Amino acid sequence: MAGLRYRPRVAFSTLKTDLRKRLLAGAMLVAALFTLIQAVDYRQNVPSNDTYQYAKQTLRILGDSPQEAVHDAVVMYCQDSGNSAATTSTLNYAGGSGSGSSSYSSAYEACLHTYRNGLTPSSPRYLAIFTSRPGYPLLAAPFAAVFGLRFGLWFAAILCTVIGSLLVLVLLRTVGASRWAALGGQVLFLAAPTGYWGSRMLTDGPSLATALLALLGAVWLVKGRTKAGLWALGAGLATGFLVRYSSEQVAALALAVAALLCLWWVPSSRGRGMKSVAVVAGGGFVVSELASTLLGWPGLSESLQDTFTKHFIRPDVSNPVGRLVRLDLHYWGYYPVSEQTALLVLVGLIGIAGALVRRDAVYGIFVSAVAATGIAAVVAHPIASQADRLMSPLWVLLALGLPPLFTARDRAAPVEQQPEPESAFASETV
Repeated sequence: MAGLRYRPRVAFSTLKTDLRKRLLAGAMLVAALFTLIQAVDYRQNVPSNDTYQYAKQTLRILGDSPQEAVHDAVVMYCQDSGNSAATTSTLNYAGGSGSGSSSYSSAYEACLHTYRNGLTPSSPRYLAIFTSRPGYPLLAAPFAAVFGLRFGLWFAAILCTVIGSLLVLVLLRTVGASRWAALGGQVLFLAAPTGYWGSRMLTDGPSLATALLALLGAVWLVKGRTKAGLWALGAGLATGFLVRYSSEQVAALALAVAALLCLWWVPSSRGRGMKSVAVVAGGGFVVSELASTLLGWPGLSESLQDTFTKHFIRPDVSNPVGRLVRLDLHYWGYYPVSEQTALLVLVGLIGIAGALVRRDAVYGIFVSAVAATGIAAVVAHPIASQADRLMSPLWVLLALGLPPLFTARDRAAPVEQQPEPESAFASETV
């Protein structure tokens, strides 16, 4: 009889393990398809000036001299510029059979001649903006050493974006979303601008992945998973500081403010976990600010001067904050009509945020706080040509907000009792 009693438990445990394996297999399949799709566009992902700067840092980490790093980074940049010119020529109706190869050769040689001394701008103040972001080049360096510079930079960005998508899946499962809904959130994350910009050879993908790790830590802390939550939140803030400390500071501040808002507005969240989020995230912001200052890394004032002096080519401006306010008023006043779908997207994302907060106040506030870092980035740099990239974190509202709205409320089991007030989060389901 005892054996019969435990057979259902064994069968249920086996079923749970099988479902977990299926979920993992589905997540890996989604990640593999995304990587394959991005590989098709591998050579058309033409490096920007920012990518060139990260390439130089990667080469310096691998032991190249400054001169060698400049030369090899320029070669990579010009090879891709030549490929882009060749592709454009081949697709042109007037292009002959040999136009592609000739266009590549001429574009490559012209690029090498133009940038024989490196890409500009190259002032120490401009370079300091990128040398204060060592995380991405450090991650790319081992891949670059084995597979080449370009692949190393590309794969490091893809890897971080895939990790970010897996963090989205874990977050959604943590708050009770169904398996299919969680996989849908992963797909949305990779299909939205978060996936596109995350696959570029820039710090956007790695930076957003660190913010999502910090968000997961905050969620775990509120759920009572103290040790795991502290590790995840601390790791997210620490790695974010190395990747792009300015974005990490905004994310840390956003999480701290979100925790304080929950403590004030959501009585069921007033436990030790939420207080820990407020303390750790707020402390992370202060430590990051102090550390960046001690290291001599550029601050907000220097970033504004970079914007208003065309990367320090022109003389410094007076009252950069006043200029920023005027530029923001102009930009945001024009934004609703800047593109055909701008107003629709904005209203749609705000609607998702409102519905999410209404359904699960704590989770909705935290997700909205991380998404708002995209708005903050554009407020600090209201440049139309860069807005789509800088605003990409806003799209986590779609990936993390939409799936829970399609999951029945009764799917989530009650949170295990803790020696603190009951968490506002639903517990993780299998």
